[in-house]
Amino acid sequence: MSRSSIFLAIGAALLIGSTACSGGDKGPLAVASVQLTKDDGQGGDGDVVTGFHPADGAIHCVATLNKVESGAKIGLTLIAVDAGGAKNAQVVSTVLTTNAITNTADGKFTLPRPWPTGTYRCNVTLNGAPAKTVDFSVTPA
Repeated sequence: MSRSSIFLAIGAALLIGSTACSGGDKGPLAVASVQLTKDDGQGGDGDVVTGFHPADGAIHCVATLNKVESGAKIGLTLIAVDAGGAKNAQVVSTVLTTNAITNTADGKFTLPRPWPTGTYRCNVTLNGAPAKTVDFSVTPA
Protein backbone atom coordinates (compact mmCIF):
# COMPACT_ATOMS: atom_id res chain seq x y z
CA MET A 1 0.00 0.00 0.00
CA SER A 2 1.46 3.37 -0.98
CA ARG A 3 1.91 6.23 1.43
CA SER A 4 -0.86 8.29 -0.22
CA SER A 5 -3.25 5.33 0.00
CA ILE A 6 -2.56 5.04 3.73
CA PHE A 7 -3.31 8.74 4.27
CA LEU A 8 -6.45 8.45 2.15
CA ALA A 9 -7.63 5.46 4.22
CA ILE A 10 -6.90 7.26 7.50
CA GLY A 11 -8.74 10.38 6.26
CA ALA A 12 -11.77 8.31 5.24
CA ALA A 13 -11.82 6.55 8.61
CA LEU A 14 -11.65 9.89 10.45
CA LEU A 15 -14.47 11.33 8.33
CA ILE A 16 -16.71 8.33 8.97
CA GLY A 17 -15.89 8.40 12.69
CA SER A 18 -16.63 12.11 13.03
CA THR A 19 -19.96 11.74 11.22
CA ALA A 20 -20.94 8.88 13.54
CA CYS A 21 -19.99 10.87 16.64
CA SER A 22 -21.86 14.00 15.59
CA GLY A 23 -25.03 12.08 14.82
CA GLY A 24 -24.91 13.17 11.19
CA ASP A 25 -28.02 14.77 9.74
CA LYS A 26 -30.74 14.85 12.39
CA GLY A 27 -33.60 15.47 10.00
CA PRO A 28 -35.48 18.72 9.54
CA LEU A 29 -34.82 21.50 12.03
CA ALA A 30 -37.04 21.12 15.10
CA VAL A 31 -37.27 22.06 18.77
CA ALA A 32 -35.98 18.94 20.52
CA SER A 33 -36.73 20.02 24.09
CA VAL A 34 -37.81 22.87 26.34
CA GLN A 35 -36.63 23.12 29.94
CA LEU A 36 -37.42 25.51 32.75
CA THR A 37 -34.46 26.58 34.86
CA LYS A 38 -33.81 28.83 37.80
CA ASP A 39 -31.31 31.64 37.41
CA ASP A 40 -27.72 30.65 38.25
CA GLY A 41 -27.16 33.91 40.15
CA GLN A 42 -25.13 35.41 37.32
CA GLY A 43 -27.95 35.87 34.82
CA GLY A 44 -27.62 32.47 33.14
CA ASP A 45 -29.76 29.39 33.28
CA GLY A 46 -29.11 27.11 36.24
CA ASP A 47 -30.87 24.12 37.78
CA VAL A 48 -33.71 22.51 35.82
CA VAL A 49 -37.05 22.78 37.67
CA THR A 50 -40.72 22.05 37.11
CA GLY A 51 -42.01 25.10 39.00
CA PHE A 52 -40.97 28.29 40.72
CA HIS A 53 -41.38 30.25 43.96
CA PRO A 54 -42.60 33.88 43.76
CA ALA A 55 -39.21 35.13 44.98
CA ASP A 56 -37.14 33.08 42.50
CA GLY A 57 -36.45 36.12 40.33
CA ALA A 58 -35.64 35.26 36.73
CA ILE A 59 -37.47 32.40 35.06
CA HIS A 60 -35.53 30.80 32.21
CA CYS A 61 -37.28 28.94 29.41
CA VAL A 62 -34.52 27.19 27.45
CA ALA A 63 -35.35 25.73 24.03
CA THR A 64 -32.92 23.30 22.41
CA LEU A 65 -32.93 22.55 18.70
CA ASN A 66 -32.17 19.08 17.32
CA LYS A 67 -29.11 20.50 15.50
CA VAL A 68 -27.07 23.67 15.16
CA GLU A 69 -28.37 25.98 12.45
CA SER A 70 -27.41 29.61 12.11
CA GLY A 71 -30.27 32.06 11.63
CA ALA A 72 -33.11 30.00 13.13
CA LYS A 73 -35.62 32.21 14.94
CA ILE A 74 -36.86 30.80 18.25
CA GLY A 75 -39.80 32.66 19.78
CA LEU A 76 -40.47 32.32 23.51
CA THR A 77 -43.70 33.71 24.95
CA LEU A 78 -44.63 33.59 28.62
CA ILE A 79 -48.38 33.37 29.25
CA ALA A 80 -50.13 33.78 32.61
CA VAL A 81 -52.74 31.02 32.22
CA ASP A 82 -54.31 31.81 35.60
CA ALA A 83 -52.05 33.88 37.83
CA GLY A 84 -52.45 37.00 39.93
CA GLY A 85 -55.93 37.66 38.57
CA ALA A 86 -54.81 37.42 34.92
CA LYS A 87 -56.18 34.69 32.67
CA ASN A 88 -54.49 33.71 29.40
CA ALA A 89 -52.56 36.98 29.34
CA GLN A 90 -49.24 37.41 27.60
CA VAL A 91 -46.62 38.48 30.15
CA VAL A 92 -43.58 38.87 27.89
CA SER A 93 -42.25 37.61 24.58
CA THR A 94 -38.89 37.48 22.83
CA VAL A 95 -37.46 36.14 19.58
CA LEU A 96 -33.87 34.92 19.60
CA THR A 97 -31.78 34.07 16.54
CA THR A 98 -29.36 31.14 16.67
CA ASN A 99 -25.79 31.31 15.45
CA ALA A 100 -23.37 28.73 14.07
CA ILE A 101 -22.10 27.79 17.55
CA THR A 102 -25.15 26.92 19.66
CA ASN A 103 -28.47 25.14 19.30
CA THR A 104 -30.12 26.66 22.39
CA ALA A 105 -32.11 29.81 23.11
CA ASP A 106 -32.56 31.07 26.68
CA GLY A 107 -35.67 33.15 27.26
CA LYS A 108 -34.95 34.94 30.54
CA PHE A 109 -38.10 36.44 32.01
CA THR A 110 -38.20 38.79 35.02
CA LEU A 111 -40.69 41.02 36.78
CA PRO A 112 -39.95 44.10 38.91
CA ARG A 113 -41.81 42.37 41.77
CA PRO A 114 -42.28 38.76 42.96
CA TRP A 115 -44.04 36.44 40.53
CA PRO A 116 -47.80 36.16 41.16
CA THR A 117 -48.76 32.64 42.19
CA GLY A 118 -50.66 30.58 39.66
CA THR A 119 -50.19 28.66 36.43
CA TYR A 120 -48.11 29.74 33.46
CA ARG A 121 -47.15 28.48 30.01
CA CYS A 122 -44.12 29.04 27.84
CA ASN A 123 -45.04 28.84 24.15
CA VAL A 124 -42.13 28.14 21.80
CA THR A 125 -42.12 28.83 18.07
CA LEU A 126 -39.51 27.95 15.47
CA ASN A 127 -39.24 30.30 12.50
CA GLY A 128 -42.76 31.57 13.28
CA ALA A 129 -44.46 28.15 13.52
CA PRO A 130 -45.70 26.68 16.83
CA ALA A 131 -43.18 24.12 18.12
CA LYS A 132 -43.65 23.20 21.80
CA THR A 133 -45.25 24.35 25.03
CA VAL A 134 -44.37 23.76 28.65
CA ASP A 135 -46.72 24.46 31.57
CA PHE A 136 -45.58 25.31 35.09
CA SER A 137 -46.72 26.83 38.36
CA VAL A 138 -45.48 29.50 40.71
CA THR A 139 -46.33 28.43 44.25
CA PRO A 140 -45.34 29.75 47.69
CA ALA A 141 -44.42 26.26 48.98
